[in-house]
Amino acid sequence: MSEDGTIEMVKEASDASSLLERCSLIMEFVAQSGRPVSVSELIRTLSVPKPSAHRICRILECMGMLVRDPLAKGLVVGPRLLSLALNATLSSGEDAVRRSVLRAVVDETGETCSLTIMVGDELVFLDRVESESPLRLQLFAGSRVPLHCTSGGKLFLAYLPKEKRERFVSTAHLKAYTENTITDPQALQEELEKIRMEGIGYDNQEYVKGLIATAVPVFDARGRMRAAVSVNAPAGRSGPEESQRHIVALRQASQALSSAYSES
Repeated sequence: MSEDGTIEMVKEASDASSLLERCSLIMEFVAQSGRPVSVSELIRTLSVPKPSAHRICRILECMGMLVRDPLAKGLVVGPRLLSLALNATLSSGEDAVRRSVLRAVVDETGETCSLTIMVGDELVFLDRVESESPLRLQLFAGSRVPLHCTSGGKLFLAYLPKEKRERFVSTAHLKAYTENTITDPQALQEELEKIRMEGIGYDNQEYVKGLIATAVPVFDARGRMRAAVSVNAPAGRSGPEESQRHIVALRQASQALSSAYSES
């Protein structure tokens, strides 16, 4: 190969590396912001040249990595990036640590314990350790359930910024899964305010009749809610004393999991 050909190959490799790095920086910034981000903010904050920023954002939009929020007119995480993040989390090498923490809750309470995260407008099960009870909800890592009628889902909604929470409640389809499901937006808002103050999410047979659930938040080192750890049990087997024991066990698990998130 001629010297000119070698130089051209090196230049193309360098350009590709630079493009990939800028794509990664932009996706990471948008994901960490937790709000719509304008292209001008990306240009200013990341020092990306204006033409490159617009070109990269168009590419990422076409790929589904980012999408444009029609109301805020900024970029937010897209479905493909969400899926990639979820798959990476589900295959994380830290699953042994997670399962040991969840197993400790099951041993203490005798009930099923789950770790969930919020992905888009759904609650996704990251990990789950089942109890030996014959009455239980069979779910597995990657299962998706609604936010408005599950203990972990309501907890995530409660910890959203007020504007986002109100927007979700006012626009979401609050489907009734049981006669206990809260379908009135105002009633759900009041429930979420209470959950935010107590730091505990409840599901009183709202998703599956006969099953109740209790959840507490898991925070990272920056105080952001990253996950919810929950216990679900048959309604007839969980009175006030049992519920209090569940909360104590869940808060211990939350501290252990928060430490793991902070270290990672």
